[in-house]
Amino acid sequence: MLRTHTCGELNEKNVGQEVTLCGWVNTVRNLGSLCFVDLRDKYGITQLNIPTQLFEEKRVKPEYCIQAKGKVVLRDQPNYNIPTGLIEIEVEDIKIYSVSETTPFEIKDDTTASEDTRLVYRYLDLRRPVMQKYLKIRSDLNRYAREYLNDHGFQEIDTPTMIKSTPEGARDYLIPSRIYPGSFYALPQSPQVYKQLLMIAGTDRYFQLAHCYRDEDQRADRQPEFMQIDCELSFVTREDVLEVIEGLLKYIFKKTINVTLPDFYRMDYDVAISRYGSDKPDMRFDMLIEDVTKELEGCGFQAYENKSIRAIVVPNVASETTRKQMDNDNILAKKFRVFGVSHLKWENGAFVSNIVKNIKPENLDALAKRLNVKENDLVILCANEKGDQASLALGALRNYYGNKLGLCKKDDYKPLFVINWPLFERNEEGQIESLSNPFTRPNDEDLHYLDEDPTKIKSTSYDTVLNGVELSSGALRIYDSEIQKKVFELLGLSDEDIEKRFGFFVKALKYGVPPEGGFGIGVERLAMTLAMTDNVRDVIAFPKNLKAFEPMSQCPSPVPTADTDILGLKVVASEENE
Repeated sequence: MLRTHTCGELNEKNVGQEVTLCGWVNTVRNLGSLCFVDLRDKYGITQLNIPTQLFEEKRVKPEYCIQAKGKVVLRDQPNYNIPTGLIEIEVEDIKIYSVSETTPFEIKDDTTASEDTRLVYRYLDLRRPVMQKYLKIRSDLNRYAREYLNDHGFQEIDTPTMIKSTPEGARDYLIPSRIYPGSFYALPQSPQVYKQLLMIAGTDRYFQLAHCYRDEDQRADRQPEFMQIDCELSFVTREDVLEVIEGLLKYIFKKTINVTLPDFYRMDYDVAISRYGSDKPDMRFDMLIEDVTKELEGCGFQAYENKSIRAIVVPNVASETTRKQMDNDNILAKKFRVFGVSHLKWENGAFVSNIVKNIKPENLDALAKRLNVKENDLVILCANEKGDQASLALGALRNYYGNKLGLCKKDDYKPLFVINWPLFERNEEGQIESLSNPFTRPNDEDLHYLDEDPTKIKSTSYDTVLNGVELSSGALRIYDSEIQKKVFELLGLSDEDIEKRFGFFVKALKYGVPPEGGFGIGVERLAMTLAMTDNVRDVIAFPKNLKAFEPMSQCPSPVPTADTDILGLKVVASEENE
């Protein structure tokens, strides 16, 4: 070994020992008669006390990669902020492995460098201690996930990453085939079909840390390629699967960051939308949405006539709420296809607002009583033909004010399962669309709606939510070939489409399918939550940016014409890329 210890493990118990350390020069302090270097590796920092003559000879600079040999001694001026702060190394010899140019940003946690710059030099960005911490958290969660699932009878099985293109909600990434010109493989959006086939094959309990790919617009918690802890179980009820998810996440949190999660709450989808305005409700604070349609019925305000009206009460902020803040609230609300919101301030026992003159006093009294308003409270109202749409708009404002008022403590964990999702919804053109994937089983008591009104069907779907973040989704699967065919037909797939896209799977459904269910936990979102960061790119070694571009290696990038010719492809550049 080139070293006897790491830069994070020496302490006063090692005083007098001869040691060898390796790492990168973090900082250099040349005081003339004294020369100090902080040596850094992924485990920590150790101070080196280098004789002036040796320092002048070696001339080490920041980010040089070096080896240092010497004796452990107590420091004259201890640093109690780091584990190695009581000791230093009296250096006897230094070996320079490689030199470094001046880095484009300082290698420290509180860097001022932009994310774009850090992504270009990601290998330097990853040297920062906080980034090493994030990578360790992600590594640990993978380790403990395998540990838990192996101990609970699951078998780890890899499924293909070059598969048949099947519709799963997002666009596929496609791979052209050289051997079969004009044909394509797809990268999997999930191992959905294969894990169901494994249950048909009798595997009983499967898992893998699966790589998945989706060609969709990016955001802070989404990447075009991601990993999920993917599981499937045979002969189970929904509650059986939820117990596995809860046990797994409790185990990972305890082992990784020593947090004991509380028991997981169960919440119906309809309740999540109506009271929290979100299908991933944040239960760390109240500020629940109220249906005040009855209280404002016949109030005289034309904008509220024949509308469903929802309200939230933001406590003790009325006096500081400016016109600019109200305008910003309306900008946010309108993203949810509502006309806007109205603000009413409760001051000196009465509502103050530019709409108060349009509302009858008895309706205002009923509203105040229903909402139990207090001095300096702010009431935000939203009216819409669809009550759920108004709830979604207020849900976004609820989350905004929850964060603004400091109600969302990162170390306060409120996990839950959102259950009983609708199986279908109608899009703006009136066509039936699936809210999950097309293999999700309807609740047994709703099967008759397949022939009556599919939008009334509740499904066996379940999402795992923690503090407003969706960590996993899953469902029980359809194991009846006739029901599966009916779902495909409702989604507008012809017999030819079904055969072309899912023929092999539909055939498998004819050979004895067990009742089964499963889930996929997003590794990046889980790591992001464990690390208490808001950016999923922090927990990925080499991420894509918000344009699905990897700045360091500059990909995607053009390839030589010869490489596309052999695939029988003609590349047509878009105007924006020319």
